[in-house]
Amino acid sequence: MDDHHYQVDMRGWVCPYPKYAVEGLVRKFDRGRLDLIVDCPSATEDVPKVVKAMGCSVTEINQIGGGEWQIVITK
Repeated sequence: MDDHHYQVDMRGWVCPYPKYAVEGLVRKFDRGRLDLIVDCPSATEDVPKVVKAMGCSVTEINQIGGGEWQIVITK
């Protein structure tokens, strides 16, 4: 995958599954942006740690609703 914009809805995925899933998702694209939608509060802390360890960046974490967040990952 090239420099594209992807969005993955992980609402309903209980932690720690979002942080494990993001590893595989980030490996699938060369460059671009991945918006991860989560409703597990600890994912807003766990996912950025995994992403940083993979050499990518979390550029934004936005609360988009009651108990839902958008985590913006760039590679």
